[in-house]
Amino acid sequence: MFHSALEFVARFFTTGGPFMWLILLLFAAAVAVIVERSIFFYRTCRTDVDRLMPEAMRLLNENRSAAARRLVERKSGPLNRILSVAIGRYGDGLSLEEVRKWVEEVALQEVPRFGRRINYLAMFANIATLTGLLGTIFGLQRSFGSLAVAEAAEKAAMLAAGISQAMNTTAFGLIVAIPCLIAYAKLSNLQAARTEEMDACTVRLLNYLESKREADSWIDESSNVERLVSQDSAEAPLSANS
Repeated sequence: MFHSALEFVARFFTTGGPFMWLILLLFAAAVAVIVERSIFFYRTCRTDVDRLMPEAMRLLNENRSAAARRLVERKSGPLNRILSVAIGRYGDGLSLEEVRKWVEEVALQEVPRFGRRINYLAMFANIATLTGLLGTIFGLQRSFGSLAVAEAAEKAAMLAAGISQAMNTTAFGLIVAIPCLIAYAKLSNLQAARTEEMDACTVRLLNYLESKREADSWIDESSNVERLVSQDSAEAPLSANS
């Protein structure tokens, strides 16, 4: 059965004419894009944010910014890089406004990574369809051209060969185009989901850093007040004795 299937595929491909090779090349390029983008979204960008964010905030709450940065740098996705920059600049003592500027600058570099090469799939689908249509036209021209020059006994065979080429090229173009469009829709949805996730996590972290900076400032002020009160209390007996 497997041998019969291979024979059918080989016959289908050879009778489709030269345009089948161009469509096959488009199919190979589309597969490469789909594999690369799938690895990027499902491996590089795969982050358990429900676990990562609380753990990073816990480390920051303990003033362990270096450990928090190492935690988010375990992967190299866009979200991880943005969180790493935010935590690193905060740990360097920069103001919240400066941290936000750094985050915006890195985001301009990282966000486009989500959409790289996805649009190629739509282009491959259109080119495969149009190439199939072009092969159909050439096949029909071959069919009708054979009627004028071929012998009567050969006309039927040449007409059938031309129509077969026309139909096979169209079919192969659609076989390539349909999966490309499905993959394009799926990857576009992943792009939107990952972008929304990155925005939400970035805003969440920046809000936390702002709250923490305010809390740390309030604690420092309280400590200074207590220290001054303690100094005044210690100097009061000395003044009384003198």
